[in-house]
Parts: sequence; C-alpha cells; structure tokens
Amino acid sequence: MKFRYFITLTLQTLIAFSALGGSAFALICLERQNTALATPKQSRWDETAPLVIVDAGHGGHDGGAVANGIIEKNLALDLARRLQRELESAGLRVRMTRSGDTFLSLEERAALAGTHQAAAFVSVHLNTDGEGSSAEGIETYFAEAQPLSARQFTQTSSGTKTVTSADFASTVQRMTCTTTKAQNRGTKARSYAVVAQAPCPAVLVECGFITSATESARIKRDAYRDQIAAGIARGVVLFLETQPKLVAEVTR
Repeated sequence: MKFRYFITLTLQTLIAFSALGGSAFALICLERQNTALATPKQSRWDETAPLVIVDAGHGGHDGGAVANGIIEKNLALDLARRLQRELESAGLRVRMTRSGDTFLSLEERAALAGTHQAAAFVSVHLNTDGEGSSAEGIETYFAEAQPLSARQFTQTSSGTKTVTSADFASTVQRMTCTTTKAQNRGTKARSYAVVAQAPCPAVLVECGFITSATESARIKRDAYRDQIAAGIARGVVLFLETQPKLVAEVTR
C-alpha cells in the first residue's frame, strides 16, 4: 500500500510540474509575440523613398549580343526584373525603362531619369569578348562627363562633397563582386550615352561574359542571377544610404 501511495504521489507531482512548465512556456511565447507586435518594422527610408531607374539593355529589334545559347536582351530583362524586386524589397521605388521586349533609344532611357526625378540610374547588360573567349568577370561603367544636374552637392562634416557616378560605380561593383564571388574587373569611365546623359548618378553593369562557356553556364542558373541582382541592389542601397543630406543641386 505504501509503495502504491508513493507511486501515485510521484505521478501527481510530475503532472503538476508539467502543467506548470507548459503554462510558463505559453506565457513566454505570448510575451514574445506581444513584444514583436509592439515593435513596428523600421523602414530605412522616409515616406518618400528615392526612385531608381532600372534599365534592361537592348530590346525589340536590338537583341544585343548572342553567344552560348544566350540572347542578351532576354537575359538583361530577366536580371532587371530581379533587380527591381530586390530594390523594392529594400524600400526603394523603381521605374523600369522597359518591362517587355520593346526598343527604346539610349537617349529615351536616360531621359526617364530626369522625367521621374530619379536618385540613381542602373543599366544592366551582358558582356562579350569574342567567341570561345575565356574572359570572365563583372565590370561597371560610368561617365566622367555628365549633365551638371547629375553632380549632387552634399553636406559633410568638413563642408561639401560632390557625389559622382564614379562613387556610385565603385560601390555597385564592389558589392556585386562580393555577393557573386565573380572576378572583379573594376570600374571604367566611358561616355556611353545611356549613362552620360542621365541627370543623376548612373552606372552600366556588365554582369558577366556570355562568350565564356563557364560563366555563361553560371549566368543561365536562376540562383546565380539572383545573386547578381542582390549584389547590384546592395550597392545601390549602400550608395543611397551613405549619402549625406542633399544641400544643393546644380541644374542645367
């Protein structure tokens, strides 16, 4: 009898502790839930987020480069759409120069940045170096000579600083290569109309060589194109986030 009484008492004690533990666990979960609900998600931007123009290279009758089963205009649009999603997820506003297989002149693409008062312009392309070439890597182009309206003067602790497309290109190039682990071919100054005529910091990103058998194989993979888009987006976000407060803007 004593043994049976001992077993019964032990079981009752275990059940009581289990119930107490379950109640404590439930209270902890409820507390965490209430804390999460009470803490609003912080936005990295003000009510009016900066607008970025995303330009998919080529389009329509202009197919761009063709190699290893890749047509540049198609892959450029795919990358541009992925970039759009990444930027919007970061809280930025995005305007595409084209959302389908249509043709726009370089001047029309650049002009959209002025029409929509964009903070930045990114043109997405694929690179070539001759059939069968082993050249690989990512490179970002900018124009040294741009409209005066593209040169933004910002306030810093030591005075004012001119923000240029060279700064933008350096940040985008670094973040894209870091994210993709692709060969870093650096930034280059070229007077390409699509970036030279944009009235804001503007870059053209060559996202890899489709003439390289190994790199074109990587570019064909969805996961790698996601990495490219994520890297470019991180560069855009970092560039815009680290700009001091705009104190003046020179117009044409």
